[in-house]
Amino acid sequence: MIQPVVCEKKQIVLVGMSFYGDPFDSRAGWDDQNEIGHLWTRFMKFLSSHQSEIDAKSPPFYEVHIYTAETREIGKFEVFVGMEVDLTKIKMFPVELCLKVLPETQYAIFTFRGEEITTDWEKTLQDWLTTSGYASPYTYNFQYYDDRFKGLDRIGESVLDVYIPVVKIA
Repeated sequence: MIQPVVCEKKQIVLVGMSFYGDPFDSRAGWDDQNEIGHLWTRFMKFLSSHQSEIDAKSPPFYEVHIYTAETREIGKFEVFVGMEVDLTKIKMFPVELCLKVLPETQYAIFTFRGEEITTDWEKTLQDWLTTSGYASPYTYNFQYYDDRFKGLDRIGESVLDVYIPVVKIA
């Protein structure tokens, strides 16, 4: 089992775009033709034509999965893709974008390499939580895409970190 590194992170302010629903309705897994892939395409296209409006620190990029009661019942959840920003440096906040503020908290950071990225890493996170003495105080996790992630077409060469907020319970 992959073992995470646990560390404290300050508040993270993100600007980006969201999708709510079942992102795998049209295509399952790591595919640029499912709703998550379409969301990334829409966000990157917006960025390329509006870069002057946002003083963004990019990369890295973030993909935040936000779960609700509906997630277990019917498989719907929010997917947010974006990048970290300094709000004091944004000249104009485009109406097409939304803001997410992730709280200061501890995170368990799982690092997946190559084909591990396309496995059911959500199960890895849950399995670790059930035996680790930690619990997740929030209903989200996020994927952290920096220069180590080479793209879906080069997944075998890629590295991806997945962050899950945690608190010690034992």
